[in-house]
Amino acid sequence: MKHFPISCLAATFLLADVESAVFRSSNSLRTQQLLRHEDPLENVTTDGALSLLMKPIRIVRTGKDRKDDDKVRESDHVVAQGCGVTMKVSSSSKKHDRCPNDCPFYAQDRTDTDFCTFRCVPEKECTDMNPNTPIGDTEHGICRSCVVEGCNVCDNSVNVDRCKSCQAGYYLKDDGLCYFKYGGNWVYVVGGALAALAILVVFWLVEWMFRPTVNEGGLRYALKVREAQKLKGKKDENGERSQYPLTTNLMREQVAGPGMTLHFNFQMFLMVWAVFVAMVWICFASFVDEDLWTLGTRKFGTPRSNCILVAWGYETQQALMWTKVAFLWIVYIGSFLLCFGYGVYQLRTFQDVDFQHKTMKDFVAMIIGLPAVEGSKNVEEELKSTIETYSNVPMVGVSVAWDFKAYEEQVMQAVKEDVEAIEKQEQEAMSPVRPPPEMNIVRKFLFKLEQAIFGIEPVEEGASEIHDPRHPEDNAAPEGEKIEDILVNLRTSPRAFAVFKTQEDRDKVVEMTAQLGGFEYEGATGIEMVTFEAEPDTVQWQYFGHSTKSEKAMRIAVGFGVILLACLFWAIVFYSPYAYYVMTFNYENG
Repeated sequence: MKHFPISCLAATFLLADVESAVFRSSNSLRTQQLLRHEDPLENVTTDGALSLLMKPIRIVRTGKDRKDDDKVRESDHVVAQGCGVTMKVSSSSKKHDRCPNDCPFYAQDRTDTDFCTFRCVPEKECTDMNPNTPIGDTEHGICRSCVVEGCNVCDNSVNVDRCKSCQAGYYLKDDGLCYFKYGGNWVYVVGGALAALAILVVFWLVEWMFRPTVNEGGLRYALKVREAQKLKGKKDENGERSQYPLTTNLMREQVAGPGMTLHFNFQMFLMVWAVFVAMVWICFASFVDEDLWTLGTRKFGTPRSNCILVAWGYETQQALMWTKVAFLWIVYIGSFLLCFGYGVYQLRTFQDVDFQHKTMKDFVAMIIGLPAVEGSKNVEEELKSTIETYSNVPMVGVSVAWDFKAYEEQVMQAVKEDVEAIEKQEQEAMSPVRPPPEMNIVRKFLFKLEQAIFGIEPVEEGASEIHDPRHPEDNAAPEGEKIEDILVNLRTSPRAFAVFKTQEDRDKVVEMTAQLGGFEYEGATGIEMVTFEAEPDTVQWQYFGHSTKSEKAMRIAVGFGVILLACLFWAIVFYSPYAYYVMTFNYENG
């Protein structure tokens, strides 16, 4: 072997080595049983572990050998092995060797107690070695069982591909082949329905393209809203804001806050880490042993070639085991050091961005220790006045964190309706609401379908006022407690947010409360103010007042419980049917 350069070891690390997983087990008995292929058809109904053990090795690999397969076959030659002579294969055996013309088929010798032993026999003697392999395959030069899709038990009385009984979901015909039960006219019916639906969708889209524009104001409003959603750069000398170019470095340029910058730094870290992983494997394969390129990727095939391949893989794996150990050391140590450095880099990046840009949180302090006050009082104004008197610093206002977890659905629905009403009023100012124009029967049908799909409220003829969800004539009173009564009966949580005109004013008041031990409000003393890192749009308002240790522990427990239930659902609904299929499917018969 060539010497491995220290520079490659120091510079790179790897992902887990999956190439040689098929050869990983060092249990000699299990390996021998796999190589043996003992009676796969006779053990189909045994328990799961035994049936999996007794299955023939699946021919699913598509990797190529180091030499082109077709070129290797040109050098096939008849082995110096007489008919009826048992020979044991090893890693040095050539998998493309063929038997003599008088006995051209390899058959597993089931008459001895050794493993990976084969005998050259004529086709009529195939069943003497294994009664389940009556067919002489001239292409592969082996004795095999029938290859029929969906077959459960082969018809071993003949030496052609013929099935005796089919698997569930298949039925047997006189030609000895298995056919899928559940095919038929329903396939064409479903296909025709899907084709008709596709034609309708295409027609619908084409009809959209040719519709006249009848609501210019609504179109302008929609384009304005869409334009407002786009990320744009700073204003130029003309006061215009243009979109960012495609060459923008999102790891450095502030486009949508520090979160996006940190996210793209994370993406780059993953790519760099993956390159290092690939480089260490390239170094090992290039300077240690070239078999590392092909270990675990060479093609499976006949039982004899499988025996040769597994023996070669086992010996190669044992000889190169030290590379795996070195791999793992590099992975875990290198990953730890890189992740540690990456975490420090991300923290410094965020701190640098936060220092260079002022955001809303830089003008806000969190008030901690408020008493529970009823919603009937004007708490915000009272707090603002109290803090201004206490600190002699003018404020913008106070936003109280109300304890509304029990009424979250009603409160959020009311907020949603208020926002919708404001948006509709703005839209009405640009384009008055009016009924749709006259339409032909096809367009009218499609328009009603669009209203049903997209939740568009129909507008009656003569309508001139915008629909206001808060208006009592438009909406029936909701069932249960009214929103006004809910808001009056709410209580404040121990926290609120004080908004100042400048960052310096905020820092001054925070420092003052820390030095003087806080201020007093509604009989509660020691109310303090602190700075925090959260932006307003990241605050979970509904959880204020529910942040005790027991409540946090309960939420964590519920989260883990949901994850476990999801894993259980996946295991039962998805994995179990797959595992049952793998454990019971007979690969020997096609």
